[in-house]
Amino acid sequence: MKTIFGPVPSRRLGRSLGIDVIPPKTCTYDCIYCESGRTTNLTLEQQCGISIRQVLEELENFFDLHPDGADALTFSSAGEPTLYRDLGPLVLAIKEKFPSLPLVVLTNGSLLWKPEVRRGLLAADRIVPSLDAASEDVFRRVNRPHPDLDLSLIIEGIERLREEYPGSLHLEILLVANVNDHPEELEKISHLVKRIGPDKIELNTVVRPPAREKTRGLNAHQMARVAGFFPRGRTDVIGTFEGCREGGGDENLERRVLGLLMRRPCTLPEMAASLGAHRPDLHRVLSRLCRDAFLKRYVFNEREYYCLSERT
Repeated sequence: MKTIFGPVPSRRLGRSLGIDVIPPKTCTYDCIYCESGRTTNLTLEQQCGISIRQVLEELENFFDLHPDGADALTFSSAGEPTLYRDLGPLVLAIKEKFPSLPLVVLTNGSLLWKPEVRRGLLAADRIVPSLDAASEDVFRRVNRPHPDLDLSLIIEGIERLREEYPGSLHLEILLVANVNDHPEELEKISHLVKRIGPDKIELNTVVRPPAREKTRGLNAHQMARVAGFFPRGRTDVIGTFEGCREGGGDENLERRVLGLLMRRPCTLPEMAASLGAHRPDLHRVLSRLCRDAFLKRYVFNEREYYCLSERT
C-alpha cells in the first residue's frame, strides 16, 4: 500500500501532500457527504499495517523528485487517520525529518476520548477535528457513526484535546442542506464551539460528489448566514482552491492521477494545479483512462469531476 498521495488541492492548505496509513474506506463514520465514497469497513479497532520507515522513505523519495512540491503535510485519507495505532510515533518522526513543513492532522474526532489518541497528536502543528452536529439524531443522520459511538463522549474528547494541546486547534463544521443547517441545530453547535474554544472555526459544505447521491451543500449566501452563528474573526467559510502555476510533464502522470482520484474526485483544473501538469498532457491521460473504464466523469454543482469507476 502506497502511503503518500497528491499533492491534493486543498481549499485550506494549498498543495497538501497527503499521508494515508489506513486502508481505503476504513472509518468510524459513514458520512453522507464523504467525497471518498461509502465506508466499507466501519470499525473502532485500531490497526498497524504500515511501518513508520515506509512512510518516511516515501516522503524522502517525493521531495527528492519535487523539492518544493508541497505546502503542507497532512494526515488525511479515505478513512480515519486515528485508527492507525502508531500515529503518535509517526507524527514525531515526520516532524524530526521535515521540521519546516506544517504537519496537519484532519480527523473526524471520534476517537479523541481515548487519552492515548490525544497524546499521539500533540506534536502536530495543527489538528482539525470535525463536529457536524450537536444533537444525537442529527449526528446519526449526517455522520452515520459506528453504533458504539456516542456524541457526548466525542464532544468530551474534543474538549480534553483543547485543554492538553499546545498547537493550533481548528474545528471543522460541514453543512449539509436540510440536515444540519437549521437554526436550532446551529445554535446548539455554536454553544458547543464556545465551550471548546478552538483557535479557528472552518465552515465547509458539500462541493464534490458525495457518498449519498442526493446530498447537497449550501450556496455562498447560505454559508454567510451560517457564519453569523459563530464568533466573528475566528470563523472562516472555506473557499475554492486557487491552485498554483502549472509545471511540466510527468512520466508517471497516469499513476499520480489515479493515486489522487483514489482519495477524492477532482476537476481537471484542480489536478493540473495540484500535480503541476500541463492541461493538454493531463487531458490526454484522463481521456485514455476514461476510455479504458478506469475513470468516469461526474457533474456535480455544475462542475465536471473525475473519479474512479468503481467508486460507490
